[in-house]
Amino acid sequence: MNNADAQLATCYGPVSQAFVDRAAKIRLLILDVDGVLSDGLIYMG
Repeated sequence: MNNADAQLATCYGPVSQAFVDRAAKIRLLILDVDGVLSDGLIYMG
């Protein structure tokens, strides 16, 4: 198995090393605040 095929365990599930390597090259990430970074659950107060 080469390094690109390796899977890393994250809190969101397994992620390939190739994906992590590509994501590490991102210089700027702009998101809005509608829950994109949440775990998918809806909290109602």
